[in-house]
Amino acid sequence: MGLLDNVKKMVKKEATETPQQTSDDQKQVQSIHVTNGIDPKVIDAMNERMTKIENDLGRITGEMEGQKKTLNDIKNELEGIKENVKMVVSLYELVSRDFNPFMDKTPEEIRGITDTLADQVNNVKQLVEAAIKDLRELYGVPDIDQFIQMEEKK
Repeated sequence: MGLLDNVKKMVKKEATETPQQTSDDQKQVQSIHVTNGIDPKVIDAMNERMTKIENDLGRITGEMEGQKKTLNDIKNELEGIKENVKMVVSLYELVSRDFNPFMDKTPEEIRGITDTLADQVNNVKQLVEAAIKDLRELYGVPDIDQFIQMEEKK
C-alpha cells in the first residue's frame, strides 16, 4: 500500500505541524500545495495510476473476450473431431466384423464352420480312396488296405 501510506503520513504530518506566520504569498503557495490535507502531486499520481489501471482493465477485458472466443472455437473443433472419430470407429467395427478373424463368433457360426470342414475332409477322403482303387485296377497292385490291416493286427 505504498502510495496510500505516503498520503496518510503526509496528512498526519500537516495536521501536527504548527501554523507559522508567513506572508500572503507563502499562504497562497501553501493553500495550493495542501488541498484538504492532500498534496496535489499525490492526487495527480493517484489519478494517473487509476487511468492506467482503467486502461489495463479495458485491455485485459478485451483480451479475455478474445480468449473466450478462441476457446469456444477450439471447443467446436474438438466436438467435430470427436464426431469424426466416432464415425471412423463405427466404420471400423462394421468392416472388421466381416474380416477380422479375432472377433468372437457365435456357437452357431462355429458349428457351421466345423460341419463344412468335416464335409470337405470326408470328400477328400473319398477322393483319395477312389484314386487308390483306380490305381489298383490299372496297375494290378495288391490291396494296400489289406497290408495295413495285417500290420495293425500284429
